[in-house]
Amino acid sequence: MIPVVNGEQMRKLDEYTIQKMGMPSLVLMERAALAVADEVVKHQDCTRILVLCGSGNNGADGVAAARILHLRGYSVTVYLAGEREKFTDSMKRQCEIAENYHLKFVTNPWIREYTVVIDALFGVGLSRPVTGSLAELIGHMNQSQVPVVSVDIPSGISSGTGEVLGAGVCAVRTVTFAYGKAGLYLSQGQLHAGTVTVHDIGIYAPANSEKLFFMHQMEPADLAPLFRRNPGGNKGTFGKVLLIAGSGQMCGAAYLAGKACMRSGAGMLKIYTDARNRDPLLSKMPEAMFSTYSEGNINPAQLKKDIQWADVVGIGPGISTSEEARMLLHTLIQNCCKCCVMDADALTLLSKDPHLLEQITFPCVITPHIGELSRLTGLPASTLKKDLVHAALSYATENNILCVCKDARTVTVYPDGNCYINTSGCSGMATAGSGDVLTGMLLGQIAKSEGHCDLSVVPRTVFLHGLLGEHTAHKLSNAGMTASDMAELLPSLTLELEKM
Repeated sequence: MIPVVNGEQMRKLDEYTIQKMGMPSLVLMERAALAVADEVVKHQDCTRILVLCGSGNNGADGVAAARILHLRGYSVTVYLAGEREKFTDSMKRQCEIAENYHLKFVTNPWIREYTVVIDALFGVGLSRPVTGSLAELIGHMNQSQVPVVSVDIPSGISSGTGEVLGAGVCAVRTVTFAYGKAGLYLSQGQLHAGTVTVHDIGIYAPANSEKLFFMHQMEPADLAPLFRRNPGGNKGTFGKVLLIAGSGQMCGAAYLAGKACMRSGAGMLKIYTDARNRDPLLSKMPEAMFSTYSEGNINPAQLKKDIQWADVVGIGPGISTSEEARMLLHTLIQNCCKCCVMDADALTLLSKDPHLLEQITFPCVITPHIGELSRLTGLPASTLKKDLVHAALSYATENNILCVCKDARTVTVYPDGNCYINTSGCSGMATAGSGDVLTGMLLGQIAKSEGHCDLSVVPRTVFLHGLLGEHTAHKLSNAGMTASDMAELLPSLTLELEKM
């Protein structure tokens, strides 16, 4: 599990390292500059290098990197875009050192003359829109088609939200220090950052600093708990899942979620659905059990019995937003004391009747995409995208609910404020049914916790779902893969990961 920080957290860590631990700031800067120089030499054409530097410490990192590359024999030119009267002490010092080593400075560079540009205009502390000549410079940089390597974060990108602040550099690579910055993985930031590498430069968190980090990323090593199975277990050991899914002659979502649930290792699955779906689903999933209702004739007593039977309950995929579906959701909320995963149509029904949220007394996971979260919160999708972490945090905390907000970068937020930014996945997952597969995987993994409702599996499963998308795309292509392919290929991915 890897911590992720925003600009303010990074400032505190930097301050702690320098003031409390006694590490000179110039030493940290030199290590950062070395990391940038190494990455540029390793990945870019260094025939002619232009380094664009702002007035702050990010600019100082850039000047130091330029000096290192110059001393290695590369043709390097520096453009000081910031105002000299606003230079930080570190920036002044780095410029003095660079001049002593006869580094070349220019006042009006033509970007297209260079083979690579190092962007050191603004760092993670930027909090205001970029305007004027600096915004124009970023525009010229983006239009030049010359590869850009950004120092710490692409200039103009919010370190906390990934939002473009006025104008934002489009980099092919970002070299960041100590910890990944949230803005590199969220919103527009992920599109501007290119390939992100995190380098250790000697900045470390103080002991007992758990409260400092509320954002994390998962990594492959974190998946091990998902693959553990009791060798002495039976089908009851690995959990009983009730999946309330599908509606009249619409069984695709129920099939995808059910298949993914069984492929995730659940012991037993019962699908509660419209009677018309029983035969087509049974032909596809003979392992599943079925409990059905006929149109206009839901038996609440039977549903209550099925809820009592299960260890974990899922509701939503394909149930529609009809009066029958509303009755299913009401019956579940009023009678459930098990862990529950709500998705798709169940979330639309919740948004229409917000008072239902107040009646939820059981552990609950919701999995909205941006549109569904917009309906739940009443906020426009454009507002949510500007700061997805904050929006999801607020909703999860206010409603005491675990929220998995699905987007190009899915964010998982616990009611206690802990947040996980998912960095796995691919464009091929933007296809119908991908969310149903995630719901099924969540149900299967929660069920395997042997009745303990271990919700620590949720961000791990989200990460696994993204890896599954990558795995499927690798075999079938991003354009050609389907959600059915993902459900089918889950065991082969699991087998590969278990061997790691």
